[in-house]
Parts: sequence; structure tokens; C-alpha cells
Amino acid sequence: MKHILQSLLFTLILFALIGGCKKEEINSAPVTPTLTTNAVSSITTETAVCGGNVTADGGASVTAKGICWDVNPDPTADLLTKTNDGTNVGSFVSNMSGLSAGTTYYVRAYATNSKGTAYGNQVVFQAASGALPTLLTNSASSITSESALCGGVILTDGGLPITARGICWSTTSNPTITSGTVLNIGSGTGNFSGIMSGLQSNTFYFVRAFATNSAGTAYGNSVSFTSSIASGPSYPPGTMHCQGTPTAVVDVTNPTTGKIWMDRNLGASQKATSSTDADSYGDLYQWGRRADLHQCRNSPTTSTLSTSDQPADGSFIITNKSPFDWRSPQNANLWQGVNGVNNPCPIGYRLPTEAELNAERTSWSANNTAGANASPLKLPMAGFRMASGSLVSVGTNGVYWSSTVNTTYSHELYFTTSDAFVGNSYDRARGLSVRCIKN
Repeated sequence: MKHILQSLLFTLILFALIGGCKKEEINSAPVTPTLTTNAVSSITTETAVCGGNVTADGGASVTAKGICWDVNPDPTADLLTKTNDGTNVGSFVSNMSGLSAGTTYYVRAYATNSKGTAYGNQVVFQAASGALPTLLTNSASSITSESALCGGVILTDGGLPITARGICWSTTSNPTITSGTVLNIGSGTGNFSGIMSGLQSNTFYFVRAFATNSAGTAYGNSVSFTSSIASGPSYPPGTMHCQGTPTAVVDVTNPTTGKIWMDRNLGASQKATSSTDADSYGDLYQWGRRADLHQCRNSPTTSTLSTSDQPADGSFIITNKSPFDWRSPQNANLWQGVNGVNNPCPIGYRLPTEAELNAERTSWSANNTAGANASPLKLPMAGFRMASGSLVSVGTNGVYWSSTVNTTYSHELYFTTSDAFVGNSYDRARGLSVRCIKN
């Protein structure tokens, strides 16, 4: 009997112990974490700061936590618009980016453990609305007849990134990026400046700084200035001009070669409007001679050869004897470089070399007259003057001197309606067109 009672007591104790263990196991089953979502702060048009606090892990380790946001309520951690701010319980701070100005967003903190993902309370906020930038226009300075320095300072970006900024100018008031000449000067806030080029001499201009963000383009105050009066181009001492006034010096750049040239032939009153624009033909120089009026198309002729680099008068020297040069003996070192003995070009300009003329030719859209006239230099078919003094091929051929010599001859650029080439040797007594290149 005693043994039976002992067995029953043992069994009861065992059942009590087992039952207690099962109860303990049931009580320790994990649940999802408990957490809250913080208020949103530091709100801009594109960013904001939020976060949360995981107050309990639910009986299992927190493996991820952060915030998620969307333009629709109840965002989840399955969205791309979320942060991952570590593990474990405790508070955390999250940075949101890529927001759209003025848009309403819903935010929730989240925390994940082995049981699943739980969310904090939902918070609603609106991204800041963007505005136009505010800026000032600086006064113009370093004013010349062709250029001036100006710029501005951006005071506020309107809460949006500045994607473009610069200055615009015109001869009419309140220029805009659509009505004026525009110079873009980068992006971002702060001070900026740039050089306005291509101005007309002695002209009154208005200029305004501008800045662009996604809200639009804003302008600074309008400032005005007058460009300087241009002085006449400077030519070598002793230069004589057929029309009584010097050829205007206006630069043109070939973007392919990068070279800067005068935009018209020496002696021309304008740049060419066509291949046969007579006002663009200009003068015809014997190779190596200075501008002493021999270059005029109707200059008188003489058969007396010169024994010096600078003949006694401005007659066109004709010859029918080899080596067909206006000078005896010959001098092959008269037109090389800006310091050439008889360089007829303005100060700072010179005759181009054979290689420079050929580089221009190979940049043309067509290897003929059409290509020459369509090029930045707009070379016309000005014709040439024979060693006999006769004027020929006007309106049908273009022939331009280079500074390059070959034995007793000199090289030139030659083009017609069907062909163009550089390097043929021409008699130096012939009169050809001259197009000057900037040194």
C-alpha cells in the first residue's frame, strides 16, 4: 500500500512539472515587435527626417528596422521608398530623400523579427513647396567696344536645385532667355560672372542675371551700360587702302580647325553674302608686297621690276619673263609671320601657311566653291590678276595666297565650282586675294 501511494505521489509531481514546462513554453512564443513612429522634421522640397522607437522585440531578435513612406496610406517595408536603420530594440533616426515638392506623404516605422514585420503609427506630412529663385544682377565692368563682364548672385534657390544660371542681354529693356542673347554660367547657388562678347560699338545694352529651377526661371534686376567706341583697326605703318579706309577687322572662328580669321578679304567692304558678292571680293596682292595701292583692282601697271622689298610707287609690276616675280632679285622672306617685312594684315594677323589653308579646305562640306562659301570664312570667287596685269576669272575662280614658298614660286588655295586644292605653285607677280589669320 505504501508503495502504491509513493507511486501515485511521484506521478502527480511529474505531471505538475510537465504541465509547468508546457505553460512556460506557451508563454514564451515570439510575437512581432512593438514600436512607434516619430514626428517628421527638417522638411524640404526633396528631403525630410523621421525615425522611430522599437520598444519591445516580441521575444525574438529584431533583424531590420527603419521607415517606409508613400503617397498612399499604410506604406509597407516592401516598397523601395524605405530606409534600413539597423537591428535590435531602441530609437533610430531615418533620412528620407527623393521627395516631390508640395506632395503629401504617409510614413510608418517598421521592425522585423522571425515572427514578421510590425509597423508603428502612421504619420502624414507634406514636402515643402518650391518657389522661384531670388537673385541680383551685378553691374557691368571691363567694358570695351566688343565685350563686357557681368554676372549675378543667387540669394535663395527657392527650395529647389538651381539647374541653370547666367546672364542675358539685349538692346531692349528686360531681356529674357528667349528674347535676348544668353550666356550660361553653370548651376548651383552663389556668385557667378561671365564675359558678354559680340557687342556693337557705342551701343546701349540692358542685361539681367537669371537662374532656373524646376519651378521656372527668375531674373535679377536690370542693369544697363554703353559699349565703348571702337577705334579703327591698326595696320602696319605705311599701309595704304584702296578705298581710303582700312578693312574692318571682324573675327570668325572655324570650330573644326579652331583657327581665328578675319571674316572678309583684305580690301573688302563686307563679308561675302554669296560666292559672287562683288562687295566681298577685296584687293589682289602680288606675293610679298605690302599694301602700297598696287593691290587695287584698277591700279596702273609698270614693267620696271623692283630691286628692293618696297617699290618706289604703287603700280602693279608686270613681267613676261621667268621667274615671273615683281622683284629682282627675288626675296622669299617677305610674308612669313606677323613680323613679315611686308605683312599687309592688321597688327596681330598674318598670311596663312599652306598647311593652314589646307586644313580649312578639308573642313568644307564640299571640295569646291559651294564648300568655300558655306564655310565659316565664306570665301568668294574674287578672281585674280595675271602677271600681265589682266584681271581674269572674276566670279568663277577663287585664288588665295599662302605664306609658303616653293623654289621661285609660292603656294595658294584655288577653287572653282567643280574642284579645290592647295599647293599649286603660282608666279609671285600674279595678284591674288588675301585672307588674314589671327596669330
